[in-house]
Amino acid sequence: MRLWNAVRPSNPPALGLLAGLALLLASPAVAEDVAPPSVQPALATGEKSSRDAALVIGNEAYHSLPQSQWAATDARAFRDWLNASRGVSAYRTTYLENVDARAIYKQAKRMKWRVKRGGTAWVYYAGHATVLPDGRRAVMPIDATGASLDASGIPLDDLVVNVLSNRRVRRVVVVVDAGFGVAGRDGYELVPGRKAAKPRPLPSDDDRLVIWTASAETGPTPLYESAKQGLFTWTVLGGLRGWADGSVTGERDGKVTLQEAQRFSADAAVMLGRDLYPSIDTRSGMVGVPLVQGASLEAWPGLEVFEALADADTAKRLAVTEERVRGDAEAFWRDTMALVQEGGPGGREALEAYISEFDTVRIQVERRVYLPQVADARRLLGDYDESAPPPPPPAGEQAVAAVVTCDDLVALEGGALLGELGAGAYACLERALTAERMQTTRNKISRLLIIDAESRKDWDTWERLVQRHLEDIDRSDADLCLRYSVYLHKTGGIDLAEDAIHWAGYALENKQNWSGDDYKRKVGGLHRLRAEAAHRLWTDAEKAYSADPNGQTDRMAKEFRGLAKGYSREWLDYARAAGQKTAQAYQLCLTASGAEMFCAAE
Repeated sequence: MRLWNAVRPSNPPALGLLAGLALLLASPAVAEDVAPPSVQPALATGEKSSRDAALVIGNEAYHSLPQSQWAATDARAFRDWLNASRGVSAYRTTYLENVDARAIYKQAKRMKWRVKRGGTAWVYYAGHATVLPDGRRAVMPIDATGASLDASGIPLDDLVVNVLSNRRVRRVVVVVDAGFGVAGRDGYELVPGRKAAKPRPLPSDDDRLVIWTASAETGPTPLYESAKQGLFTWTVLGGLRGWADGSVTGERDGKVTLQEAQRFSADAAVMLGRDLYPSIDTRSGMVGVPLVQGASLEAWPGLEVFEALADADTAKRLAVTEERVRGDAEAFWRDTMALVQEGGPGGREALEAYISEFDTVRIQVERRVYLPQVADARRLLGDYDESAPPPPPPAGEQAVAAVVTCDDLVALEGGALLGELGAGAYACLERALTAERMQTTRNKISRLLIIDAESRKDWDTWERLVQRHLEDIDRSDADLCLRYSVYLHKTGGIDLAEDAIHWAGYALENKQNWSGDDYKRKVGGLHRLRAEAAHRLWTDAEKAYSADPNGQTDRMAKEFRGLAKGYSREWLDYARAAGQKTAQAYQLCLTASGAEMFCAAE
């Protein structure tokens, strides 16, 4: 295989003391991101798979292992595809997030009876995984630890054994977005020093079982940062939106088969320049199994779009890699300067070691190249008949003073509360957040940055930091979700009304963190916010319909009226139950529903 490397020197010519330090501490410019085509929300195809059942698991916030970033996002997205596009009943769909082995085994057993005769049982998992010493692939419960990885792993066989014992089940499809090597989704080791066992071949002797994994062996299963999802799940959901239709034969027929979806996922990763080697089921009885169909399926955005995404992704990965190198160089430099301050031969040796380590640093990002001719060759073969850091400045007291550290998070709390972290500590914390893998530490770093921005009343920065915290780090803090939704509701107007409703919903999901009068006040306020925001969306949609009456504006007006009607009634019900004032809630309910009976007390 010919590999093209993108190589960028990291060490500039020797600079003066202050200039060298500024360059060392500076962050490289990140190329402007290109938004990938959305794979959410799932398309409503109108299909009904009333015989199917599903178990969807997203394990992200591990207790002891590093976080499996965006695993829960992927799981929710796949659940939505099952319900909206495949047509699996929500009643027959079990969704689990951040759960232990007991919960997984319990729901896997129950699933046996949820599948009707002739139906398909779907199992989706995103999170950490491993290969057990005996070669079986296993997924990790949320309480798994490095020391008990083998003992706590749940073999894929155990997830499906009960379902397969039900002869009424036509097929079991298992989709796993997890690597079975030594690394997590972010490429870092799960357990330092752990060796990867060789996995057994995927089962091929049971025609009712399909296991589709992000890694056929023990290869990487990277994240796709631009989409804030795992690369595998993003390509899978893209294919199942219709992008995979025709990916094998070159001709679209309004449906996506298993073979097409698997082939597209593998090829799409190559188009993005990424390493991803998902499993592909080549059994003749499986390749034609239809996964989704309907007139609403989308056409593939095209190779030109994916090439632009690949360019942006490569530049971004290069910049992130450079940032990590600079972070390592900075940490090494602090240790070096500490030895220099002590004097003697140790300082000289430390400086020599630093130069040896970083004088010729280079970074490279590997990028795969997609060649359409390969797909053509594959099609022809199917029908064939034989008839690609700077060197350290001189030591000195001024240099030592200029180095800003952020290792002691507790010591930085006072500065953050006063809004006095300063640019140096802020940059150091940002770099630490990028490099840190433990969820609890990431949470602490992010909160320090948020507190500092709030103390400085820098609301634009506060909004950006809170959004990142809730989307990428932790959304279980009901108070932070509440504050963010209120902020969006008050400052964002109609443009951010849906976002305000979205985060108010997360706050309500975690309302058990409140109690007493505080509980009533906050829950009532969140219900009011959702009702008012939905009413605002409906009013705006009605104006759009009046200005330009057509099918789209009519559907939008009806959808938002439904939201306004539902959320205002929820607010009214809660206000009545909590003994709060009901006049405003009743008026919004009456306006949206147009019927006193709908808003009457039961």
